[in-house]
Amino acid sequence: MAIDVDLVILGGGCAGLSLSWRLSALNVACPKVLILEKRTTYSNDRTWCFWSDNDTRMDGLIAHEWRMLKLTWLAKTVWFDCGKSTYQMLAASSFYDRALQAIGDCPAITLVLDQTVTAEPTHGPTGWILASTLGQITARMVVDTRPRAVPVAGDATLWQSFYGHEVCCETEVFTPEAAELMDFTAGAQGQIPFTYVLPISKNRALIEATIFGPLPLGHAALSAQLDKAVTQYTAGNAFSIARSENVILPMGLARIPPSLGAGHVAVGVMAGGARSSSGFAFQRIQQWAEQCCTAIAAGDSPTGHRDDPRLVRLMDQLFLQVLRAAPQTAPELFLSLFERADSACVVRFLSGKSTVKDCLQVMKALPAKLFLQQLFSSSPVLLSNRAGL
Repeated sequence: MAIDVDLVILGGGCAGLSLSWRLSALNVACPKVLILEKRTTYSNDRTWCFWSDNDTRMDGLIAHEWRMLKLTWLAKTVWFDCGKSTYQMLAASSFYDRALQAIGDCPAITLVLDQTVTAEPTHGPTGWILASTLGQITARMVVDTRPRAVPVAGDATLWQSFYGHEVCCETEVFTPEAAELMDFTAGAQGQIPFTYVLPISKNRALIEATIFGPLPLGHAALSAQLDKAVTQYTAGNAFSIARSENVILPMGLARIPPSLGAGHVAVGVMAGGARSSSGFAFQRIQQWAEQCCTAIAAGDSPTGHRDDPRLVRLMDQLFLQVLRAAPQTAPELFLSLFERADSACVVRFLSGKSTVKDCLQVMKALPAKLFLQQLFSSSPVLLSNRAGL
């Protein structure tokens, strides 16, 4: 069966659905879109968190929000007041439901589940051609949101791996007014382990074991750390597990997948969609989806993720190299950042919206000696980036 569309989106995850949702709002001007997704059904398989930015599409979808965050290392706790930019939690199921409803109401968009690409896109005289389990597809444009490969060491400076349980306790043991952003623990050499806790109510919380390290880790490698964290935070009280999630995010990709030609673009967390120094991706993907939709509506080719300013890229690269070279300094670095820098500045920096002034304040809040040592022992690539500022 041969299929001809204006746009084929490979992957119906966060990036694919975000773009499709926006395209659906074009109504009669929406191009003919086909989304191929390998999953057979959508479930509450992950959680996205971010600082609020008044995105009206998320109205009514936020599961919980916190004004206060805390970071803990040994006997020290740093409290962080988010101010007006509350830290928000979005369940994947809520996002999927809203996006799928919008897509379903648009006759120009077709989503087909349980589909895979059997031959990668090639450019022919009539557009892009690819083979799939649905049949041969011809499209004027291709947006590829699929991860290019299974995560392996060397594809990123560090990997952020986490495994979590959403637990329900019979007694009230959590404090829903504040979230634990990072509770650092001891770990294996080269790793930066910590616990991340999002208390949704006095009886319910998402507890995640997280590791920053050079290797991407599955749930088996994080199970013991998670079990210990759940025992600690439930304080010995009886609990049940409502669901679990295991995600691996890149921190400082070694290579961004290139465009294969005009009308083709690769996007998503493995193509620059995640903030290098933090792993935050949801809002960056929403910003990309808005920009890409605008370009398509104007008759242009789809766009990829925009590069961060050069100063921000340099800071991210240097910060990640310090963490990789001296992981034992991570608690000091993160607590110093959240304690000494202005809260609005930190939020903008971690969300990818920082100004030059924000970057300078972040640098001032961090121990200068560690970064100077790393800077002058860095690879020629980093030093050439520095020279180009």
